Amino acid sequence: MKNQNLLDQFFLKDEEIIKLLVETASFKKSDAVLEIGAGSGVITRELVKKSSKVIAVEIDKTFAKDLKQIPGNIQLIFADALGVLKNKKTDRLKFNKIVGSLPSSIIEPLVNILVKTDFETAVFLVPLKFSYKLIKQPIFVDYFDTVIVMKVPRKSFYPTPKANWALVKMIKKPDPLKTGERARFLRQYIYSHPKAKTENALTEGLVRFYRAQGKSLTKKQAKTLVVTQNPL
Repeated sequence: MKNQNLLDQFFLKDEEIIKLLVETASFKKSDAVLEIGAGSGVITRELVKKSSKVIAVEIDKTFAKDLKQIPGNIQLIFADALGVLKNKKTDRLKFNKIVGSLPSSIIEPLVNILVKTDFETAVFLVPLKFSYKLIKQPIFVDYFDTVIVMKVPRKSFYPTPKANWALVKMIKKPDPLKTGERARFLRQYIYSHPKAKTENALTEGLVRFYRAQGKSLTKKQAKTLVVTQNPL
């Protein structure tokens, strides 16, 4: 097997943590799960027992033989997970849950893609330091309800990472347009329009929010609201 550090990936070997990861996802038999970084299939084997379908994404084709031997309803995709999600390939992939022991280099880019991805629950193994960002950084808080399930010691992986990791559970928050949460929608609108001036983004966001609520608000009225009040 090639040195997996070349791919910046660490594989879980602790069976108790594997079981806890699967339990944390609270699978129903009707669930379809996207697994990111399937590796040799250590987690995959448990997922097929709990869900209706597993879509296993792995960039390293040297694991193909191991993964193809796993019985059950599995769809294998040998590609970069970021590309699979970012390039809208998920239009053909139906899943409501996501799990994975994530390569360090893709974690933050992946979470930024997940803000635009339709799913219910994600359970990930991430570096402990990043897990704190998930529960504190405003952009993530506005999209996900995240809890740190437990700290995972370095020795639970191979190769051994330099720092401890964490098992996290992320529940995607509902669309604020549907729940009528103006402030959260406006913050999301600002995040999704990074090149726009904040005042312009707030103005456009307000018009869109009121329209979604079946109310009328002109651009001029919205701009006045932004200037005279704090819509956030």
